Amino acid sequence: MERYVEFIFKNRKKLLVLLVLINIVALIGLIQIKFNVDMKTFLPADSKYLKSYNIIEKKYNLSDQLIVMLETDKNPLNDIDTYKKLWSLQRELEKINGINFISSLFPQTLPGYNIKSPEDISENFIKRLSQITLFKDRFFKEKDGKYYTLFIIPLKTDNLNVVDEIEKKLNGITHYGAGTLFFTKKLYDYLLSIVIFLPPFAFIIMFIIFTLQLGSKKVALFSVIPAGLGALWTLGLMGWSGRELSIASVLVPIFTIIMGSADGMHFLTHYIEYIERGLDKKSAVTETLKSTGIAMIMTTITTIIGFISMMFINSNMMKEMGLWTSFGICFAGIATLYILPVIISGNVELKRKRTHMFDVSFTKKLWNKKGIFIYLTIVLIFILLIPSITIKFDQISMFKKYTKVRKDYNILNSVFQFNIPVMVDFETKKEPLDKIYYNEMKELEKELKDKIITFNYPQDFLNVMGKEFFNFKFYPNPIQVLIIKNALKDNPSVPLFDLIAGKSYLGILTTIDNSQKTLEFVKNTIENLKNKDTFKNINITGMPYVFNEMNTTVLNSQIKSILVSLVLVFISIFIMIRSLKISFYGILPLLGALIVEFGVMALFKIPLNIQSALMANITIGVGVDYAIHMIGTYRYYKTRSENPIEETFNVVQKPIMANALGLAFGLSILNFSPFTFHTYLSIIMWVGMISASMFTLILLPNFLKK
Repeated sequence: MERYVEFIFKNRKKLLVLLVLINIVALIGLIQIKFNVDMKTFLPADSKYLKSYNIIEKKYNLSDQLIVMLETDKNPLNDIDTYKKLWSLQRELEKINGINFISSLFPQTLPGYNIKSPEDISENFIKRLSQITLFKDRFFKEKDGKYYTLFIIPLKTDNLNVVDEIEKKLNGITHYGAGTLFFTKKLYDYLLSIVIFLPPFAFIIMFIIFTLQLGSKKVALFSVIPAGLGALWTLGLMGWSGRELSIASVLVPIFTIIMGSADGMHFLTHYIEYIERGLDKKSAVTETLKSTGIAMIMTTITTIIGFISMMFINSNMMKEMGLWTSFGICFAGIATLYILPVIISGNVELKRKRTHMFDVSFTKKLWNKKGIFIYLTIVLIFILLIPSITIKFDQISMFKKYTKVRKDYNILNSVFQFNIPVMVDFETKKEPLDKIYYNEMKELEKELKDKIITFNYPQDFLNVMGKEFFNFKFYPNPIQVLIIKNALKDNPSVPLFDLIAGKSYLGILTTIDNSQKTLEFVKNTIENLKNKDTFKNINITGMPYVFNEMNTTVLNSQIKSILVSLVLVFISIFIMIRSLKISFYGILPLLGALIVEFGVMALFKIPLNIQSALMANITIGVGVDYAIHMIGTYRYYKTRSENPIEETFNVVQKPIMANALGLAFGLSILNFSPFTFHTYLSIIMWVGMISASMFTLILLPNFLKK
């Protein structure tokens, strides 16, 4: 340690110049960083349903689509002026670059009519349109004295500017949006606001908490700076390497600042203790590194272990977040050991102006069997709650209720019973529009009637078109199919032939809910058709199945991730202290905190999913730090003090509580995020950090004194 400190003090100016250069390079990388708002990166990479979904998209040349619902005070089917206004609006929307076509109540024209402008629309045209169930039942609803019309807009691009252009055209008209690109655009806006505002808030909160602990604003500022620079270096590296910020990795700078600042606080706490004992700067830095340096390195390693174990979670996005947060924590640890000694070696005077806060000396009364009994009682109570924990994740529930995404979806769902669709690819032995498949689909529709809201398939479109457009009495024969096809060639808003690809056709249905029970019933009922000679194969997929698959696998991947983390943390502690018994004692507070966290999730009905699974990794990575600092400090004082347990407790108890509260308060900024899982994470981490810190301060002194 002496050599390192001597090197820092001798080369202070050179090291400061190097620091400036590193920060400039990081800033250049930062401005190159981009956002990745593709929800599919959240999903399991090996999902069979996701693979099927991608195959079907290519097979039928499917594109993302927007869904826009307009609200009017007048019924457009009774008020011709309202109809003309909305008809003209659709024509304006169709001019937007990137829109393929629009299916709605306002088609360009109908067979037998020649509509080229709003003036050509007559009462007779509207009356005829209102008689066609293909339009009225699908695109029009009345509710609570308001009238709602639906625009379904397939797209030719994934450019987010399309959403902005649509919003401009709809300015002044009450409307509600949904669809992948709409979600993506809002997601982009939300991520941008998070990355701009929340990391600085995290820095400020940690500064306030550490000011209360360290008794000096200057000392608190210097303790947080290394973590802030660690976050900058991480984002800079992401930018230089071409990586993108996603809904998960946007938390990387926040985690780096909040969790990485612990080392700075511990370092300066010990440093000031030695300065107050009369040591000079160089000696104080040397003794600080001797007493807590190894512990700081080990806590950095264990925190990295907590995040790097997320590589076992079956989601590319979560793997990315675990990897880059590990880089952030590593950079924050390096910055602490590099920057703080450099700062101290200059003319900066760091002193405490008042005593520490966060005194928890009352825990000394529990350094006995009573403390162990309380620990075991709490653990047993929360173990009993864990079996009732729920597992759930979907695209909509991740947004908070006040967000436009969630509000619009709920209103759409209340009017049109909107839901994310399920797609079924039927491979046929005969021509897909043969009447036999119409009969099969009608029978299937009857079997599923209690589990589905809508079921669209090309044979039904064909039958409705034949009866309501051409007055065919029966299901169209091959000649009549050609007549209908010719009539629709200039009207892409009726997606009849888009649902056919060779000897296959696509069925699209929406279920009453996305529960596992409903989805399994639908899947099994549809797959029963494979037993008939009329189908070669049937493939069912869709985002409800992808998310359901993810929910069923998240528990296994979470258990694997936790076990790997615990084993690696145990090994890390053992390497530091070479004692199996004390290593076991060191993870007991951590195990208790994990059990309490999962119990609280069950108690408050916080769902376990691939996002809230973060909390276990954070608790393991950070919660064990308290035990490592206490064990490391105890080893230092064991040969230097007559009462090493008391001395150790007095030195570490306040920094541990300051760090636990700082992390809990720091993550409370996630309550300002528009995502529900960020708030859940904040709540859970309050429980986890307070539990881990208190269990450490109660149990370890009791075990170490033996």
